[in-house]
Amino acid sequence: MTPASRAGGDDGTVAVVPAPLVVPRPVRRARWSATAAYAAQGFGFAVMLTNVPTYERYLGIGPDVITLVILGVCVCAGTGSALSGWFAARFGSARVVTGGLLVAAAGILAVGLSAGAGLLATFFLAFAVYGVALGSVDASTSMQGIDVQRAYGRSLIASFFAANAAGGVVGSLSVSGAAGLGIALPVSLALVAAVVAVTVLVLRAGLLSRTAAVAVAGAPGPAGSGVRALPDGAGPVSGTGGGPGVVDEGDGPGGAVVPAVQSARGATGMVGAGTVIVLGLAMLAFPVADSAVSSWGATFLQDVLGASAVVGPLGFGAYQATLICSRLLGDRAVERWGRVRVVALGGSVGVVGLGLVAVSPVWPLAVLGFAATGLGLGVVAPMAFSAAGDRAAESVAAARVGVRTGVRVDGPDAEVPPGARADEGARVADAARAGSGDDLGEGGRGAVTDGAAADGAAADGAAADVVGAAPTVEEATDRAVARLNIFTYVGAVLGGAMTGVFATTDALRLGFGVLALLALATVVLAGRFREAVLPAGPSARG
Repeated sequence: MTPASRAGGDDGTVAVVPAPLVVPRPVRRARWSATAAYAAQGFGFAVMLTNVPTYERYLGIGPDVITLVILGVCVCAGTGSALSGWFAARFGSARVVTGGLLVAAAGILAVGLSAGAGLLATFFLAFAVYGVALGSVDASTSMQGIDVQRAYGRSLIASFFAANAAGGVVGSLSVSGAAGLGIALPVSLALVAAVVAVTVLVLRAGLLSRTAAVAVAGAPGPAGSGVRALPDGAGPVSGTGGGPGVVDEGDGPGGAVVPAVQSARGATGMVGAGTVIVLGLAMLAFPVADSAVSSWGATFLQDVLGASAVVGPLGFGAYQATLICSRLLGDRAVERWGRVRVVALGGSVGVVGLGLVAVSPVWPLAVLGFAATGLGLGVVAPMAFSAAGDRAAESVAAARVGVRTGVRVDGPDAEVPPGARADEGARVADAARAGSGDDLGEGGRGAVTDGAAADGAAADGAAADVVGAAPTVEEATDRAVARLNIFTYVGAVLGGAMTGVFATTDALRLGFGVLALLALATVVLAGRFREAVLPAGPSARG
């Protein structure tokens, strides 16, 4: 069936796979600009953290003070992440990315100058400014990543996170190089700030603007890897043991049982706090483990297993290398097996890796455990943000069904009104069938046309006159991502503090064992990472 194909399941669900199309140049440029933003963020962050011994030497402070500084950075970063949702709603995530990176560059420069001058209070203030920028850029780059992913119509988010990790490796090596060349801290950090600022000037024009992001927001999730639509006029659908209003995707990604998309007149279209919290808890094992491995991995190898100082850094090195590999391969794995299966497998490998570290009698096995941890948990965080984007698409779809029909369709007796136009997901089918406009997609995945967008905009405008307009998918995504990103810093604090408590009681093995149990939560909650499930309207028929 051309230009789009449709595949129906036994339960009446419909998957729409658009025809092969070429990704427009602006969208391809947005992909590389987002990649550069992720890399610049990772580069600057690694430089700031790996210079800790240098800060101590310049300012004459001890590890206890530095620990408080890092804790303060995490708190400020959480604040910056929360604020990024507010700023993105008003100015778009592209401006938050560029503005945040410029503020981060200024913070890096100020940290170097204040440390060089021995100004402790200014040093603290500069780090606080950097922390706020860190959180805002972390969140806004994920907003951009999801927008670009939607434009492509397939999973890209893991590759963006790989760029962030690779930037971190380059940052660490640059600190080592600066130390070897005898470059003073103020000079080296000024050079780093210049690199970040120049990167912003290069990438800023390529980032996906707010208008462009709204235009392509109709293809949530990697098309062809689990984007599902409810049958026309469907009432409550019961899955195996799922109860009313549940669709059983028995042979879908991970065999997950997922809730049917339902909506209500007057619904906000925003992702609920409960959904964000569950996703945050599901991905929490990654930032906790990441902080623990980076802070205590070398200590574990040397103090517990008796490894030499040369061997000590190998644990984190193995972890970081496999983490990058898992993210480079993660998107293709999602395309092939679905997000739920990939997260479940990754979480399982992470559990095994952390467990192996905890019970290892010799350091080579512990290094292998660290490598397995990075390989497994490396994909969890990017997939959590991708899932948040899909939940946003579902929330907006649900709100718009209510807006267009004026009928409340949530609750156990929910019924999707026959003929109700769904959301942008239906527009994708319209666009593919009509074959008009500037399509966005690649390799048979995700397409949106100007004509379809105009059609949807007209429908939205008419409905808004009756009951009020729903937010755009981009707005809902930005808010959800900003809140979810806070868990990154909660995990960072927990990882360093919790493992440190075990270290002070000579029970570091037990600490890594507890982390293995925490990683089980990712496996148990893997079904929450499912791809979007969208109600099908009349445009999905025939």
